[in-house]
Order: sequence, then structure tokens, then C-alpha cells
Amino acid sequence: MILYNVVNFDVDYLHVSIKENLEKIKEQTSNVNVKIIAVTKYATEEQIISAYESGMHDFGESYVQKALEKLSLKFKDSENLVNWHFIGRLQKNKVKHAAGNFYLIHSVDSLELAEVISKTAGKKRLTQNILLQVNIFQDPSKAGFTEDKLKSTFENLIKLPDVKVLGLMTIAPKTNDMNLIKSNFLKLVNLKEELNQTYKTNLKELSMGMSNDYKIAIECGSTMIRIGRAIFSEFGG
Repeated sequence: MILYNVVNFDVDYLHVSIKENLEKIKEQTSNVNVKIIAVTKYATEEQIISAYESGMHDFGESYVQKALEKLSLKFKDSENLVNWHFIGRLQKNKVKHAAGNFYLIHSVDSLELAEVISKTAGKKRLTQNILLQVNIFQDPSKAGFTEDKLKSTFENLIKLPDVKVLGLMTIAPKTNDMNLIKSNFLKLVNLKEELNQTYKTNLKELSMGMSNDYKIAIECGSTMIRIGRAIFSEFGG
């Protein structure tokens, strides 16, 4: 098994640090119904196992190849289900490796990608859960549907066989302007409600919020927060 970004921490100290970071986040989210997804992009195997032993059962990965390697991790208590989430940009030629291997793909950013997932899932005789990534402020550095594009293609998206659209995902702009970040999240909330009302759907999930802005995302109604640094960093935060 390949290790990533290995740091020479004492294993016991590492476990305590991750456990404390998770306890802090769980305390901050104790009054809301939100799922914490531990992002393993820079985490070692030891760190992932430590997070699992501290109560984490949902993990997110951004790269298909790294994810497939980490999917083979063995946990002591096999009775507790581990859900792996794909949160990075998914290329069409990687769909055959992603469909069926992840509980949820967060980053479906086009009708064409959704169609490939649908076709691949059908061949594998499974239903793949997906979220639709929305680029609220049309940031050229980020992928995702614009609001108008999603509205114009949503009917086609929900009719695709062998995929289940559970909700929406977004990445907030890189800025210190907390009002702009909040506006981004609230726009996604409003878009979900509009789609549900217009198409009589029942989108429930909102994947929004990362280590630097998850508190704002929770205030706005996020149901899933994707956190890496605040869990796996030595000091959290």
C-alpha cells in the first residue's frame, strides 16, 4: 500500500491529535444534521485509520487512482460501513473506475459526464448516487454547471437511468470576504429549492463547506461538509 505525504509523527500522538480535531468539529456541529466527510487527499493510511477509529465512516478523495488504492484499506471493525465519496473533478475516461466504487460522486459538472456515468452504471447493473456541481459565480478556475445551464438541462439529468441525483455541490470562492462566501452558499440553497419546486423532485443533499468555511456553510443549511486540513492537520483549525 502506498503512503501519501508521510509525516514522521508518533502514531499515538497522531491519533490523539486527529481525535481531538474531530471532537472539536463534532462539538461545533452537534446541533445540526450534517455529515462530516474526511478528505484524505493529503492523509496517510495511518491518519485515515486513526480517523476511522475516532468515529469517522465517510471519507472523500479527489483523485481516482489514489482513491482506488485507499479503498483497499482494511479497518479493524468490518461491521461498520465505510462510505467513500469522490469529490474531485471526474474525467469521462475515469468513470469506469469510479462508478460503483463510491457511495456518492459529488462532482458531476455536465450533462455529458452524467450520461457517461449513467451508461457505465447500467453496464455494471447498479445505481450510482451523484451530486450536481454548481459554479455559482462562474469562476473560470472551477468546474460546474452555471445556474442557467443546470436549469436548462435538469429535466434531462433526472431522467437518466441508473443514476440517482441526491442534491447539489459547490465550492466557495477563494476569498476572505465572508459575505461573498455566504452569498455563494445561500444561492445554492435557493437553487435546490427552486429545482425541487419546479420539477417536483426531492433533492436533499447540499455538499458545501470545507475547512476554512464549513461553519458558514452549516449556518446556510449544508448537509455535507468536506474537511481535510481541520481533521488531519497537527493542530486542526
